[in-house]
Amino acid sequence: MSGLVWGAVFTVPWLLVWLQNKVTGAKRIMDTAAYAALVLFSGIAGVTVSEILVNGTVFMTSVHKVFLNPLFLASGGWLGLYALQRLIVEAIFPGRAKRD
Repeated sequence: MSGLVWGAVFTVPWLLVWLQNKVTGAKRIMDTAAYAALVLFSGIAGVTVSEILVNGTVFMTSVHKVFLNPLFLASGGWLGLYALQRLIVEAIFPGRAKRD
């Protein structure tokens, strides 16, 4: 499983860079997906933290229940891959990637 995760971390951002340069509108779609993922990620984290504080259940099991939420995990995963893609575009190839 860890090999799959590391493989995705190394390959998916480069595939996203390629996609951005080959498909018109791909950057806009990726940016919109990143915005939606950030809203979901932040909202789920905020609601979970507020529930824990209101209920007074600050235990390890209650704090980590957020990791059982598939939307939290998927949005966090997308944000990580998207951030790596943006770093590649802006730091490694500045000015060379196609802009939509």
